[in-house]
Formats: sequence, structure tokens, C-alpha cells
Amino acid sequence: MSKDKTRIYTYELIIVVLLIAGTLFGLIKNKIITASLTTIIAIGLSLLLKRKPILRINRKNIRIIMITFGLLYIALFYTLGLYTGFYRQTNTFGVETLLKYIIPITIIIISTEQIRSKLLLDESMRTKILVVIIGTIIDTSIYLNNYGLSNLDSFLGLIGFAVFASLANNILFTYMSPKYGKEPIIIYKCITSLYTYFLPITPDVYIYFRTFVRMVYPLLIYGYMERYMNLDKECEIKKDIKKEMVSYGLGTVIILLVIALISCKFTYGILVIGSESMTGSIDKGDLIFFRNKKNKLKIGDVIVFQKDNIKIVHRIIDIKNINNEFRYYTKGDANPTPDDKYITENYLAGKVLFRIRYVGKPTLWLRSIFSKEG
Repeated sequence: MSKDKTRIYTYELIIVVLLIAGTLFGLIKNKIITASLTTIIAIGLSLLLKRKPILRINRKNIRIIMITFGLLYIALFYTLGLYTGFYRQTNTFGVETLLKYIIPITIIIISTEQIRSKLLLDESMRTKILVVIIGTIIDTSIYLNNYGLSNLDSFLGLIGFAVFASLANNILFTYMSPKYGKEPIIIYKCITSLYTYFLPITPDVYIYFRTFVRMVYPLLIYGYMERYMNLDKECEIKKDIKKEMVSYGLGTVIILLVIALISCKFTYGILVIGSESMTGSIDKGDLIFFRNKKNKLKIGDVIVFQKDNIKIVHRIIDIKNINNEFRYYTKGDANPTPDDKYITENYLAGKVLFRIRYVGKPTLWLRSIFSKEG
């Protein structure tokens, strides 16, 4: 058995080196190349490691459970879309999409789980960690074309939605594979990775919220599996389940509140001030809290409004009601002249409530780095 472990460890290191090299040279951005590479690795491992994993738990209902979780994942985002809106998918279903995305991604998913299943014949912690790394690199490759290093938002999307969320999912899959086999994982991954290519519209859900859901959802699946599939451990689980549920619940609520504030799509929002037009009252790098309050505004209020797809924070210096249309004239406290155009209620985001000094400076620093690189 020690020889098998040594062989598996050697294979793992070779795979990691190949994937890292492919990442550095930009090869795994191409889904067809990634699909070919993972298929070759999966076939090679199947020939070299012929022993099959012994599944410990009956898989009678596991496929249905994973299908249900996959459909609930999609339903969650489309339900949110009823509030946030939808946008039309650019890669609509067709022959080109089938050949360029759907088939390669399906092959990547199947071969990745075959690789995971074979490597986990060795259940040591070292192997599990390497398998998680391998799976994360491969899964991240699916999203590399959507995110990059061109700007801060794209970089955060790459790190959060692609890397960290893929890491969370691969920890779950590495836990599940020896117990339930690769088929339920393949079904779940195909549902959650491919649905956007079959549906004509996609929910316009804020990227940080999608990242949070994609990172937390594996935890929910894990909790369900531990609670309802391992009935022999029920007594042990009951002791800590209330405490865990409370801590998870509080953590989830706090994170959701922060995401809701950052998205600026709800009653309250937060913004980092990126200019010096309000210096003296609100300085560059300050974090402001505002409320979506368009009525009862008065001269002297500091408001947030949209202009050329940019949110601006200026003070109201005059209000006029012309033909039942309220027009707000604004000016930055540090600007010598008023803004050149008035603002109507359609462009108002809300009224500033208060600021927290200096909190936003790290964000501005990061944005300056990416703007220099661009």
C-alpha cells in the first residue's frame, strides 16, 4: 500500500506542475485545451490506478438530492433576478456554443471527477489537500475568460467568484467523492455550470452576492449530508448543531448585510469617495452611508446621484419644481462652480446619512494600482 501511496503522490505532483504551467502560459484559458489535458490525465490515472474506490454509503437517493440542490441553486438566482433584473445572454444555445463551451466544460467536469476519484484511493490528508488544489485550478479555468487583471472589479471577481468559490466547492467534492462516488458530483456541477448556456436570460445579480452564495452553498450541502445521510452520527451532531446553526446564521446575516450595502440596490448603501470635490465635508477615501430617500430633500442635503454610469456625491444648492418635475441643482463643496446639469429623481440614488473617515483608502489604493497597470 505504501508503494501505491508513493505512486499517487508522484502523480499528484506531476498534475499540479502541469496545471500550474498551463496557467502561467495561458493554456487553460482555452476550454478545449483544458478538456483535452484533463481527459489525458484522467485516462492515464485510470490505466495506472485500476483499483476502484469502495463507497461507504448507499447512493440510492444521493443523485436526486444533488439534482435538487443544483436546481435550488439556479432558482435562488432567478428569484433574485425578479428584483434585480435580467440581461440577455450573449452565448445563446447553438452549435457554436455547444462546441465551444458546453461540450468542453462537460468533459472538464467528468474528467476532473475521474481524476479526483482515482487520486482519493489514498485518503491521507496530504492527498486530500493536493486534490483540492488540483480541482480548484481546473474549475477556475472555466471562469478565466470572464475575469482577469484588467481592473480591480475584474480581479476581485477572479479571486472571489472563480478561485475562492472554486476552493470551497472542491473541499465539498473531495469530502463527497469517497463516500458517494463521482456521479452525483458530476450531475451537480453540470447543472450549476452549464445552465447559463441553455437559458436566454441571466439574472443581473451583484457579483459579490453571487460569490458569497457560491462559497456558502457547499457548506449547506455538507451540513445536509452530515445531518441526514450519516444517521449513525445523529447523536453526536445534535450536541453541536444548535450552536453551529446560530454562529453560521449570524455570520451569514452579517455578510449578506455588507453585500447588500455594497451593491447599493436596496434601501441603504455605502460608497467610497474617490474624488476631492467635497473636501472639507467629505474627504477622498471616506466611506459614506446613504439611504434611498428621494422625497423630502431640501437645499443643503448631500445626495448620491448617477451621471454617466458613475455615482457622484454632491450637495443640493437649489431645488425647482417645473411642470411637477423636481430639479435638483448640485455642487461639490470644494468645486468653484455648480454642476453643469440639474438632476431629476430618476437619477437620484439617495441622501447621505453619515461618513466614516479613511475606511475607503485601501480600496482607492488598490484601484490606483490597477489603473496604472492598465
